[in-house]
Amino acid sequence: MSEASDQRGCAYRLLDSGIHEFVFLDNDKQSLDDFFVKLEHILRETSHTAVAHYLVDIAHASRDVSLVGLTQRFRRMETQIPHRPSGRTVVLHKPGFMLTFIDGFIRALAPSRDETRFFPVHQREDAIRWLLSE
Repeated sequence: MSEASDQRGCAYRLLDSGIHEFVFLDNDKQSLDDFFVKLEHILRETSHTAVAHYLVDIAHASRDVSLVGLTQRFRRMETQIPHRPSGRTVVLHKPGFMLTFIDGFIRALAPSRDETRFFPVHQREDAIRWLLSE
């Protein structure tokens, strides 16, 4: 799998820290398909006893990325890969996006083996610190 992708769609790279970084540059079917192909590869290749770290940047997409659509599609994939690693995910978003406000509610309502937090894109370093703070 490539360490970097094109300047369109969903760019991927594995950071030196072990974080899988995805940057959405477009919000179209091809971008979402690209993201899920890469994610499925990671889930299948990573030990189910490990914790995978993800940085998903949706702040640069040409249109807003549907988090509901991403979640629904992930839930379908999850049934296909029942023995997958736990995930710790940061979603970087545009400033002013309501996700920071509802972050606490999402964490309270959906506890599971995965953890997700939302940060404005300008708080990238704080987000990475949280991601690696297990």
